[in-house]
Amino acid sequence: MMGLTGKSAAFFSALALLCIAQKRWNSNKGRTRRRRTSDGDDTDHDISDHCDPYTNPRGHIPLCMSENKLIVELLGVRLMQIETASRAFSDSSVYCYNNTLGLPAAREALAYFLAKHFLFPERRNMTFADAISSKIRPELVCFGAGASSLISHLGLCLAEHGDAVLIPAPYYAAFDVDLKIIAGCVAVPVNCSEDPSRGPSPQDLEAAARFAEAKGLRVRMLLITNPCNPIGTIYDPEVMKAAIEWARARDMHTIVDELYALSTHPGFQFESILTTLNNELGDDVHHIWALSKDFGASGFRMGTLYTQNEKLLKSVANLNIFSGVSHPMQMIVSEVLLDDAWVYDFLQQARERIRYSYEICTRMLDEMVVPYYPASAGIFVYADFSSLLPEPTAAGEAKFASLLLDAARIIMTPGQAQHDQKPGMFRICYCFVSPELLTMAMQRLDNVIVKIRTRRIHWENLTPESYTDII
Repeated sequence: MMGLTGKSAAFFSALALLCIAQKRWNSNKGRTRRRRTSDGDDTDHDISDHCDPYTNPRGHIPLCMSENKLIVELLGVRLMQIETASRAFSDSSVYCYNNTLGLPAAREALAYFLAKHFLFPERRNMTFADAISSKIRPELVCFGAGASSLISHLGLCLAEHGDAVLIPAPYYAAFDVDLKIIAGCVAVPVNCSEDPSRGPSPQDLEAAARFAEAKGLRVRMLLITNPCNPIGTIYDPEVMKAAIEWARARDMHTIVDELYALSTHPGFQFESILTTLNNELGDDVHHIWALSKDFGASGFRMGTLYTQNEKLLKSVANLNIFSGVSHPMQMIVSEVLLDDAWVYDFLQQARERIRYSYEICTRMLDEMVVPYYPASAGIFVYADFSSLLPEPTAAGEAKFASLLLDAARIIMTPGQAQHDQKPGMFRICYCFVSPELLTMAMQRLDNVIVKIRTRRIHWENLTPESYTDII
């Protein structure tokens, strides 16, 4: 592992660029978005003009944000209990400097939570003492300002500027920036030779590594998201184990992102890498989780890292001076993570709500005769609109995306942004809106598809008249 001093200049330079970019973003928030339509003309779209079924039925419906808004009130009611709020400020430790990796009590709560819900999910009666004494040691877990922050830290600590990080494709679009903006790492997609929903084979990983090396890159890390974002499937434990064994044979580090581990659909089981490896992570496997997805709390900016590499934790502690989690928030969340009865009930209700919206989405896709990957976890559907594109290219995908925005005022994440080789794949995030809004969005999508299939939309000459009867 490289020391931080050799990278301090690059780090602060990147940090300055990040601040500038954030300032520019903030200055444009809420403004009308100017963009080019599929016919090449400039147009104005106020994409903050969100749809409301009763007061603004013609507004935009965003299906591009991987957040679960269906469970926000469940969490909110729990957090607003008097004893939870008082815990945030009644302990004098929250007012003082402390270990940047997290308060001792919060790290103990996190270790207990990971042991109970990731390492031994079948052991519901596991005691707090048993979990933190012999299963997951609290000193090996930490908090950070979101999973993205921690992944960036791992890139900075474990790799050099310009090193390659292999990521099975398609993958979460923001990984490119997470790894590059500060750490300077280069994300390299791993294209699966067979079904990408099953994950990469060692042969796929080797092909990607050799491709990167042929471009002069040193392959340093492997980053795998399981359950998969955007496909929504759970990789078989043997696939995960084979990928890690391949990485170890090349003396590489593996980051396992399990952000959707607790958002499984009813009837499906997820096995954490902690279980697969029998909690023997070694110095080279690092586990990432966060409250953003399973708890619908992306605004909390609370990511977690579990690693048995103590030297790495010391480096992350230095970086967390800039990206730690506030002490009151740590105390609030730790109190919730220890509430077994509430957590089990919350997760059950969350899974039921996820499944309800998933079935709305997939039932209507079936009616449209649009193929998709059946999901077993996550809060999205990965659908195949390739037969509807004006041409089977990235440009054709972009035209279709523009049509959806211009005509139907719905926004989905295109596959090209997720490094999918096949044009026409789109991720539909069905938990970001209510079931009622989701139904409206899917009906608009159906209207667009009907017009395309009946040739009432002419790609070479799109006009506002083409859009009638869609909304």
